[in-house]
Amino acid sequence: MKYFVVLIFSFLLLSTPLYAQDYKKHTVEKGETVVSIAKKYKITPYDIYRINPDAKNGIKENTVLLIPGTSKVPKAEPEKVKPTKVANTIHEVTAKETLFSLAKKYDVSVDDIKKANGTALDNGLQIGQKVIIPIKGSGVAAQVKAEKKEDKKPNSPSYFFHTVEAGETKYSIAKQYGMSLQLLEELNPEVKDTLPLGYKLKLDKKAVVEKDKTQPIPVAATKKAYADYTVQPKETVYSLTKDNDITEAEFFELNPQAKEGLKEGMVIKLPVAGGAAASTSTVATAPVLGNASKAISGLAGTLKKSETKDLALVLPFNLSRIESDTVRSKLLRSDKFLNMTLDFYAGALMAIDSAKVLGLPLKVKIIDAKETKSSFDAAGVAASVGGMDAVIGPFFPNNAESLASALASKGIPVISPLSKDDTKPYSNLFQSVPSPERVRLSMLDYLKTKGGNIIAVVDAKKASSKQFIKTNLPSAQFAPLSPDGTIVVEGLKNMLVKGKVNYVILETERSGMILGTTKTLVDALAEYQIQLVVLERYDAFDNDELPLTRLAVLKMLYPSVTNDSDTPEGILFGRIFKEKNNIMPNQFATRGFDVTFDAILRLFQQDSFKEVMTEKASEAVESKFDYASQNGGNYNTGVYILYYDQDLSTKVAQ
Repeated sequence: MKYFVVLIFSFLLLSTPLYAQDYKKHTVEKGETVVSIAKKYKITPYDIYRINPDAKNGIKENTVLLIPGTSKVPKAEPEKVKPTKVANTIHEVTAKETLFSLAKKYDVSVDDIKKANGTALDNGLQIGQKVIIPIKGSGVAAQVKAEKKEDKKPNSPSYFFHTVEAGETKYSIAKQYGMSLQLLEELNPEVKDTLPLGYKLKLDKKAVVEKDKTQPIPVAATKKAYADYTVQPKETVYSLTKDNDITEAEFFELNPQAKEGLKEGMVIKLPVAGGAAASTSTVATAPVLGNASKAISGLAGTLKKSETKDLALVLPFNLSRIESDTVRSKLLRSDKFLNMTLDFYAGALMAIDSAKVLGLPLKVKIIDAKETKSSFDAAGVAASVGGMDAVIGPFFPNNAESLASALASKGIPVISPLSKDDTKPYSNLFQSVPSPERVRLSMLDYLKTKGGNIIAVVDAKKASSKQFIKTNLPSAQFAPLSPDGTIVVEGLKNMLVKGKVNYVILETERSGMILGTTKTLVDALAEYQIQLVVLERYDAFDNDELPLTRLAVLKMLYPSVTNDSDTPEGILFGRIFKEKNNIMPNQFATRGFDVTFDAILRLFQQDSFKEVMTEKASEAVESKFDYASQNGGNYNTGVYILYYDQDLSTKVAQ
């Protein structure tokens, strides 16, 4: 599925520069808004703002707007331009920002940010800290000065040049070549605080020669050892090569039988971590079989294009509220619900574009739900979507229930796109976001498969959490607490076991308890194998006093409805979305794409939509869809088990 998403994104990206879009002129009439005009031309408000930037300040009657047309005319490919050199920038950290959020904001990888800052991020991000971001952008004037010829004067030192790569700093380059930072700066006075990517730094050959004399003789690489491995459900060639740090070419060389398709239960060969001398005492993080009952299906490989399908998007634009440009402008600035709707809609439109790339005979109907939490005309909307094959929306769970009830006799499936709380059971209603209880339960189910020693440290104020763990994970032991509610250090240490992984569940929202417990666990790592586990990632874990490195050392496991790791699919989706909308996608835009594209692929299968929904699991950009029928309803159970790796990145454990 994910290979397919990348293919679709790549096609959209590569096809963009080959065509020029024609435009229409639209004269604004009385009462019209950007939202209503966008709806009229079946485009997004972002499309209008992108080519009419003044419209962000409001539009008036008789204003002429350029509207991107739907027809495209061939245009000669632009002349290839030599890539522009790129400069770094400085970002001052604000509250609750993380490396992942900065990477998304600046469209760079977490690794590049860490490389650019050397050891400055070892203790985590601090509010007010200035972080170097290797951002893509305009050229750098200083690059011109990098082409100076070597000084040919007698007795002058001999120089060579080092081309700056992504993530490098003056300090890291000086250290690499055994030079002092002062000497490097004296040789390159043009470079001030940050290094431009591609800049040619002048370095002293003599300093490097002296360093080379001290280098130890390289040791030959250890020969890799391999072991048999049984393929588990949901595993793919991509996940196996990524988790075992090998290329696809190496994988297929080891396992030629997999070229015809990787199957559950197939015995393959994989490298043993660390080679022949690898230790078996490390914490296991490879994908394992959890409570999932269905393997991820390649829905894109079984598309049936012979019949036209009709999809309705019932979204809460609430256009009746927008009586004037002034009101519209105010709502766009202050109404978070409207902005969330527009973001979701922008992502959904990308999914519809992807369906067009596939050549799917899809018809889409956009309906203003005109909903609030307490108001929704279910009968009116049901009449509008009576002939649809599937409906996405409305947003509020009680409204989704009302629409499902109104459409139940016709058997039209309704997908609730955003609600986290369990809806009432209807046979034609599908809740696409796993409930908080299912998310927490998925972590306990994961731990059951690990065979480790499980200890729970539960806040005295979390009595319901303690009962939840007791009921669903009877093997867990509970660490003792002092009368004031703090952890009894010796009591916790006495429960640790040597020879197996100790999974310590920490359930608290108190910063003090988090700091104390994690420090105790880090101190015990010298004697025991320990992995920290949380059932919910509370805000208290973003405490400035708690360095991210501590959570990374403990390889903290947590469950999530979204894949927070850096994936090729997520990076490419962000790139395409930004090119189309001039902004990076937020969680609602990505959700709009995932839910819509998954529904489209399920519509065009051999089996009925209901059968495909409940019998096949799938994965999109950052969401997993694994629907289960329970108590007469249909609920998504697709949850990611993630962990912080020691390189400060987030990775998927399952």
